[in-house]
Amino acid sequence: MVFESSKKIVIGGLRLGAAMVLAAGVMTATAYAAPPASAPAVVAPAAPAGPVETGNASIGEMLFKGERRFANGGPPCMSCHSASTGSLEGGVLGPNLTKTYADETKNGLLSTMWVNQPSIPVMGPVFSAKNITDDEMGNLRAFFERQSKGAVAASAGGTFTIIGILGGIGILIIFSLIWSGRYSKRAGNTAHDALWRNYGGKGGR
Repeated sequence: MVFESSKKIVIGGLRLGAAMVLAAGVMTATAYAAPPASAPAVVAPAAPAGPVETGNASIGEMLFKGERRFANGGPPCMSCHSASTGSLEGGVLGPNLTKTYADETKNGLLSTMWVNQPSIPVMGPVFSAKNITDDEMGNLRAFFERQSKGAVAASAGGTFTIIGILGGIGILIIFSLIWSGRYSKRAGNTAHDALWRNYGGKGGR
């Protein structure tokens, strides 16, 4: 009887131990299972790859430089403004417009509503009579959008000064040649004779 009772105790203990080992194995496997999938990361929308404006930047540049006339006969923007377009740049009466498109406080000024109103100093009297069209402004905006992505070129004021000086010298030389030729012809093609006649007591012709 004692043996049978001991046998039952041993078998019961073995069963209990096996059950505990099995439970521990299940818990371990659960602990090492793959973690639950995390929430998808929030991705910011990609910026548009191309230009925002639908106008033609090349036509806008031609309008700015005066290589293409405005439909209503207005003067080119380059006569008063610059926009980093080349060595001669443009006028200095108005501000540099290279970064105007990128400036949120000034972007709205690139509109026909602003440019064509008569109350604007300098431009108002001109473009209120010779309006820039919506299509032309669209092309100009595309041009300014493109320019705003580059660097601002240095002022070309020194270049204009040099060109002005050289042009003045050239004009003086041309007039000097013209008048000296007339003077020589009048004196029988001899400047010495002309001086003699005028100042040597013989009088001029």
